[in-house]
Amino acid sequence: MRLDQALQQRGLVASRSAASRLIQAGAVSVDGKPATKASVEVFEQSSIELSPSPETEFVSRAGAKLAGVFRARPELNAQGYWVDFGQSTGGFTDCLLRQGAERVLGFDVGHKQLSTKLREDSRVCCVEACNLRTPWPVTRRIDPIEQSDMQTLRIIDRDEQLDMQMQLADLSSFDDQWPKAGAHGVVIDVSFIALSYVMPQAIQCIRPGGCCIALIKPQFELGADPVLRKRWFKDGLVHESTKLQAMLEDLVAPFKNMGLDFDVNRDVLASVLPGTSGNQEYFLLARRNRPIQAPPTTSSNTQRPMKNIPQPRSDP
Repeated sequence: MRLDQALQQRGLVASRSAASRLIQAGAVSVDGKPATKASVEVFEQSSIELSPSPETEFVSRAGAKLAGVFRARPELNAQGYWVDFGQSTGGFTDCLLRQGAERVLGFDVGHKQLSTKLREDSRVCCVEACNLRTPWPVTRRIDPIEQSDMQTLRIIDRDEQLDMQMQLADLSSFDDQWPKAGAHGVVIDVSFIALSYVMPQAIQCIRPGGCCIALIKPQFELGADPVLRKRWFKDGLVHESTKLQAMLEDLVAPFKNMGLDFDVNRDVLASVLPGTSGNQEYFLLARRNRPIQAPPTTSSNTQRPMKNIPQPRSDP
């Protein structure tokens, strides 16, 4: 059997692609010897070990990205109740729990992706098959998934379109322990859609003064315009840093009209790890400090250029 297949079969990684990343990072050894290729043949009696690395510290490498934010901003407090938008395997959730979160309610469009470790954690509630673009309330009823634990829920699609209500979302129908005041914070990690599609719903989960930590993935924010993608991308990577900074400014500016407070020059941090395709990613750190307003059709506000994007420290 191939090494990458064996890693997945033994439950050491969530996917073969994750196994390949570990092997490339030099974090895998077979029978005491470092493995360099995913195609290496291993046997049932072979011993496979993972060495400590950003790829193995959390249930997914996303946890190492978020941990970099907490190292760079030690004043951030992860205690309390949090919402994880785009929970997937649970890297952000894993990091939040280690940082002291009391409970995490996660939403994801997929299903059965959350790691077994987190699925069995009483502090974690996972809502699956959820279209995060859908304004709250997202459903009228919830059904438990087959014979899995009651912490995991699947949202039943709505049969009618509901207008977005710009107020604090009541998530107690998903989690009976949810506080009426709202979440202390929300983390966002979504792919293949822009943040603007999910940010209004995410903000509605946060209590006034609560924290929003959103991962910005440039390749999904630049849109599908073939001219722009040809100009800004090369081999799938963003390659014009000046345009990238302008894009980041334009991207985060509208979020202020949704009730978030941040300084574009101070509160955009480079991720300590790149995306899986090699793109540099960024975190927006913000707080909800006023009621949500409908976003304007045009923006007259101009943000100052980000001369230096702060780089999180990579050491603990």
